[in-house]
Formats: sequence, structure tokens, C-alpha cells
Amino acid sequence: MAFPEPLERLIRALEKFPGVGSRSAERMALHVLRSPREEVAELAMALRDARVETTRCEICGNITLRSPCAICTDAERDASVVCVVEGPREVEKMESAGMHHGLYHVLLEGFAPREGATPDPGALAALQRRVASGQVKEVVLATAPDREGEGAALQVVEALAGQPVIITRLARGLPVGARLEYLHGEILADAYQGRRPLDA
Repeated sequence: MAFPEPLERLIRALEKFPGVGSRSAERMALHVLRSPREEVAELAMALRDARVETTRCEICGNITLRSPCAICTDAERDASVVCVVEGPREVEKMESAGMHHGLYHVLLEGFAPREGATPDPGALAALQRRVASGQVKEVVLATAPDREGEGAALQVVEALAGQPVIITRLARGLPVGARLEYLHGEILADAYQGRRPLDA
């Protein structure tokens, strides 16, 4: 016997989330039905607010409540060093580790893990403009040491070819295949401190 139509719609909606299959979506939907109405209303408002009230920073591409974001407008940060990351989770991880005092540039349009995703051409063009302004002296490549991350780093290097900027990358102490979002802060801090010029 099929579920009632509203429940079927909820299951189909949940299946659109990354990594959520039909069985997981069904379990989550049934959990929603068992939850108190107040909690469900809270969840609905949180989903709405997260989508409606957040935006992308016009400078760095990170998620923010207003653009430009608080990091890009912080006069205490070193605007001459831009750390290039793949997504907003990596910005959060770098900030938590507390070792980068410059600015950021987010490459990927999507926020989800990237099965085959490539850097957004608009993000690469924006990075080129930032470097061409002459204010940026160093670009730190903080992409993951996996195939997609290496591919993204290569695209950044190609996009900045001929620009008067030093390109460095995080030290290779990072485990191969590891995602920055899962690394302990001290490992990330050591890798950042050990960054070196990129031999391009």
C-alpha cells in the first residue's frame, strides 16, 4: 500500500539531498511524522531561513548573511594573502584552526561533496580580477589532496598564469585523499604553516 501523497512528496524531496537514498528518505520522513508539531515547524523555518536569508559573498563566494561578508570587510585581515578553498566548509575549518589571517576565495558553486564537480568559471574569473587588482601578493592553494582537488588547483594555476603573484599550496603533510573538512585543526595548522611555493 502506497503512503499518503503528502508523505510521498516529502520522501521524494528528501531523496534529492546528497547521499540520501529512498530508504533513508523514508526513515527521515517517518521520523518527521513521529516528531512533535513544534519541532517540525522549527525544522521547516530553519530550512526556509537558511535558503532565504543567506547569500554568496560577492567577493569571495562564501556563504554569508550579507555581502560582502564579515571576513572580506575585516580591516584587520591581510588582504594580500588569499586562501583558495573548494567550498564553505573548508572556510569554516580553516577559521576554526585559526592559522589563516588573510582572505578566502571559494571555487565551487555547489556546497555538497563533489562527485566530478569542477570550479565555477565565474569563481575563477573573480579570482583573476582580485589578483589583477594588484592587492593580492600570495594565493594559497588549500584544495584537497585528491584527484578533484588537484584538478581544481591546476585550473587555478592556469587561470593565474602570467599574473604577478606567488602561488603556494598547503604542505604535503595532509593525508592523501583526505577532505579538509574532516581534518583535525592541528594537522591543518601544520600543513598551512609548512606551505611552500608551487613549482609550476
